[in-house]
Amino acid sequence: MSSIRNTATTQPCALVAQALAIYRSIAACHAHIANNNSRSRSNTHALTAALMLPCYQAEFRNLVLALTSDEERELRYALDEFRNSAA
Repeated sequence: MSSIRNTATTQPCALVAQALAIYRSIAACHAHIANNNSRSRSNTHALTAALMLPCYQAEFRNLVLALTSDEERELRYALDEFRNSAA
């Protein structure tokens, strides 16, 4: 089993909340990069976002692989709500 789920005290919704927080960071990185692309000057936030994005994506993938099917379903619903609120 994955090291992400290393304790018996980890609540199912805790991993979902962690994955959702990382997904929000991924979305923020994309926003910083897109914002910088619309400007001609260099932006430190966009550079940081570009460097962090692969790390966030890898961590998100690892968390998703550690989820049970019920947790995956809960995450899908949470991601749908996040995307709908961002639109």
